[in-house]
Formats: sequence, structure tokens, C-alpha cells
Amino acid sequence: MAKKKKATQETNDISAEEAGKQFGISLKDLDTLMQTRGHDGVKELNDIYGGLSGLGQKLKTNIISGNERKTKHFQI
Repeated sequence: MAKKKKATQETNDISAEEAGKQFGISLKDLDTLMQTRGHDGVKELNDIYGGLSGLGQKLKTNIISGNERKTKHFQI
């Protein structure tokens, strides 16, 4: 039987305020965006964040494949 790799656990020791500065979108704004539904949500996403690609850039991730640099940490 193959041995399972131990999961690497990373912790982020930064505040929500610092994360907002680092990513250009606060947790509160992201939560509000996620709760905005329908046409209003699409309009807000496009007008404020530049669509999905703009939001992906703010969050420093690839909207198609995720964050490839970190996927090795989640493999078993």
C-alpha cells in the first residue's frame, strides 16, 4: 500500500485589514459581492472589479486553474 504524503499546513498570520490592502479587495467587499445576485451582481462584478478576470487579478489567482503554485500542498 502506498504511503500518503503529509499535508503541508500553511497559516496566514495577517489581519483582514492587511489582506484587503494586499489584495485590493476587503473581506467585507468580497462577502457583499458574493451575496449580490442576478443582474446586480454581474453589473457590480463588471463595473467595480473588471469582471472575473479583474477579480482574479486582485485575488492573485488564475480563474481557470486556481493557484497552481499551491496545488502541490493539497495533493495526497
